[in-house]
Amino acid sequence: MKLIRVSLLVLVLVFLTSGCAAQVTSSTPGTVVVRASVPDTGVEKALELAEAECAKRNLSARVRSVTSPTTDRYIFDCI
Repeated sequence: MKLIRVSLLVLVLVFLTSGCAAQVTSSTPGTVVVRASVPDTGVEKALELAEAECAKRNLSARVRSVTSPTTDRYIFDCI
């Protein structure tokens, strides 16, 4: 029984720590979509990723919008 509890705890911890970092989910020549980290650290970290993605095309990132107040996606234009 104790082995089951330990295994379950390990699985929960792995689940909670996986996918926590912000990441680029979509990139086109003019637009970058970034999924925020968990917990959301704000647009600053997302902007860093968008800047790096836009820099591949010698462009800069500008915040276009957050898709909605209840989402974790930030949309940037490469200008």
